[in-house]
Amino acid sequence: MKKIILLAVALVSLATITSCSKDDDASLQGKWEILKYGELVNGQEVLVDVTPDIDGCNQDYVQITATNTIFHEFEDFGSGCEEIIGDPVPYTRDGNIITSSDGTSEIKSLTGSTLKIYSVENFGGTTTTYITVLKRI
Repeated sequence: MKKIILLAVALVSLATITSCSKDDDASLQGKWEILKYGELVNGQEVLVDVTPDIDGCNQDYVQITATNTIFHEFEDFGSGCEEIIGDPVPYTRDGNIITSSDGTSEIKSLTGSTLKIYSVENFGGTTTTYITVLKRI
């Protein structure tokens, strides 16, 4: 699960501050909590809820700025919940296609409160579409 969440974070790190559609004035800039993750299976989204790693810890989130994204993760190292802040990741955008050193993904939907991102990975002859759903916090 940790690998999928890290992949999800990589996908989110590809986001920019403009909306996906003319009807949607939502911005990507801000804090986004990782709400669900999963895969596309036979054309259907199969998603599971993401919960904090440890009771009493905050939910992992991504902070998106105008030029990069920063991942915030909460872990228990035996002394309670501690926040780990990842390095900023720069990105570029061409339409809904987002590219960074973490890979390429597509913004599937964006509203004022939710963001859905698809990322395709080819590994060992198998193609998998990963899905990440985030909630603005």
